[in-house]
Amino acid sequence: MISSEICKKCGECCKNYPFIELTAGEIKLLELATGLPFKMFTNSNGKKVAGYFLQFQKNGACFFLTDHNDGYSCRVYEARPGICKKYPSQAKEKKSCDANRAQFIAG
Repeated sequence: MISSEICKKCGECCKNYPFIELTAGEIKLLELATGLPFKMFTNSNGKKVAGYFLQFQKNGACFFLTDHNDGYSCRVYEARPGICKKYPSQAKEKKSCDANRAQFIAG
């Protein structure tokens, strides 16, 4: 996990994922945190598998990623999905931003 002390707020951790599947519990937490109905921030994954995926913006960023003058932030950080809490969990994620590269090269 990238600590807030070394995070550069580049937002790369929240962009260009093919999908983020949400559990029923995660959907409920996000509804409570945002006041939005789940259909506002999810896409059904179709008939093959019952479930929902987090919706992404047209630019490929997470629905909840917000751009600020000094970088990006998560609007639902405290209620973010489990996969987001575990980031970086895959080798390619460890190279996706400067903070990750610095942490894993040093360690």
